[in-house]
Amino acid sequence: MKKKQMVAGTRSTHWVAAVATTCIAALCLGLATAPMQQAYATDTTTHTQQQPTSESSETTSNQPAEPDPGQSTDSGQSTETNPSQPTGTGQPTETNPVQPTNTDPSNGAINVYAAAHTWLGTPTGEITAITARSDGAMRTYQHGTVYWSANTKVHAVASNIDSCYQKHLQVLGFPVNDGMKLNGGTSQAFQNGQIHWSPRTGARFTTGAIQQYWSAHGWENGWLGWPTGDELTVKGGASQTFQHGVVFWSNSTGAHAVKGGILSEYAHIAYEQGKLGFPVNDGMKLNGGTSQAFQNGQIHWSPSTGARFTTGAIQQYWSAHGWENGWLGWPTGDELTVKGGASQTFQHGVVFWSNSTGAHAVVGTTLSKYAAVRYEQGKYGFPVEDQTGPSQKFQNGSIAGCGKIGYQNPAGFFQMSSCNVSVPGGAFGYASPSKISINANRDQVVNAFISRAYDYLGTRYVWDYAMQPGDGVDCAGLVMQSLYATGMNLQDYNPTAHWYDPWHSHDANNMSNDHRFLHIPVSQRQRGDLIFYPGHVAIYLGNDQVIEAMPPRVRIANMYAGNRHPTGAARPFI
Repeated sequence: MKKKQMVAGTRSTHWVAAVATTCIAALCLGLATAPMQQAYATDTTTHTQQQPTSESSETTSNQPAEPDPGQSTDSGQSTETNPSQPTGTGQPTETNPVQPTNTDPSNGAINVYAAAHTWLGTPTGEITAITARSDGAMRTYQHGTVYWSANTKVHAVASNIDSCYQKHLQVLGFPVNDGMKLNGGTSQAFQNGQIHWSPRTGARFTTGAIQQYWSAHGWENGWLGWPTGDELTVKGGASQTFQHGVVFWSNSTGAHAVKGGILSEYAHIAYEQGKLGFPVNDGMKLNGGTSQAFQNGQIHWSPSTGARFTTGAIQQYWSAHGWENGWLGWPTGDELTVKGGASQTFQHGVVFWSNSTGAHAVVGTTLSKYAAVRYEQGKYGFPVEDQTGPSQKFQNGSIAGCGKIGYQNPAGFFQMSSCNVSVPGGAFGYASPSKISINANRDQVVNAFISRAYDYLGTRYVWDYAMQPGDGVDCAGLVMQSLYATGMNLQDYNPTAHWYDPWHSHDANNMSNDHRFLHIPVSQRQRGDLIFYPGHVAIYLGNDQVIEAMPPRVRIANMYAGNRHPTGAARPFI
């Protein structure tokens, strides 16, 4: 019995000893494990603080560091791994908290940057490798995304720009700065371009030659304003819309902008994919309008005619006759393809072209008669020559008429014609007949003007008269009737208005301020110019001589006779 008790006691003693030993071991193990866990959390923070990889920011020891999303500081929870870093086994793995696995390509730089830029807010995603481009990573936050690459380091892209950037990341590359505030918006630079944002236009990217063009013209503060669309790849090149125009680029033409009325016309004919192709210059200002050249033609715009394109043989004809400053004036319609050829309307005529006849203009009353028989589709066919006399030849006959080709005043000034001027009828319904041919040059026009003035020598001076020779004229009436001899329609100046309208009773003064005549310094006067004095006008003959209606009759005199001095001069034939 005692032996059994001793054995039992011994067993009890051994059991107690074993339990005690186990408890002591467990206690020791717990004491050993707690410092290891604390050391891991401390090491993670210290590594982030002491070894930042971002060149754009540093954290101080009192700034909290964000834990690596691939690690857990809670030994009681399972450890998550970065999805961009597979384990290779295809099975969940346990991570030794003492030796964590680094799944952040930026080596903590993204977290360091975010800690220093609190405007980003809290993270909304994990650190993720960027597969569209090599060696890069990103992490999304409440108000933007932080990007890292080995070449550009770490930069944030705010949400307003990031939505555009993520669509074009592969084109633009990684951000190279943190963006900047602009007057009315923001911008940010990337490896291969920029993104600009404004409240009205949103975020749009620019790159390459189009961006260089925009930069050279003042960025968003220049005349183009903000981009309103991203760069668009088109057949043969690219284009991009801005607030005040569109920039087009091709390898052979470079980058050029098109704007305003010319852009509207260009759009109407399918932009660069239409018959004109890409622009080859930025356009130019003209007297009374603008123009722009393209690969296969031009577009011209004026306030009165709008924008019209010209191309091919008709454009060459127009160019040979002085463009918009020639007798045809501005185009008033686009080139029209017709059966057998083409035609185009201008301010002072229509140009017709066929392969067999070439390009020729039809003007004046000849054009009116041609129109009445359906132009080139009618019995006459296409014109085969320009009109030089009283009639014009066509494929199937001739049409008589008057008008003016060749020398002509620019648009905006009074025009000459071989047609007679029509004036209101009645007692003062006389207008001198035109004395010029349809193709008269400037010298012939000036001679006709002065010749008609000579017809009035000795005619009595009568205030506000503009009658035929021998009946009476005043100074403005003499000028009026002499200009009619060149077929010049003076519009509101006419014999009836000169007599009845009080305002037109002072037409000498009115002419001196009328910009439908080209005003020049008196020192630059030429034969055929008008010389103005207070309440008086004379016709310059040369050598300081003028012909004028001065009481009591029309005479030739020295322009300084009676110690008078001219106040101005104008050129009716430019």
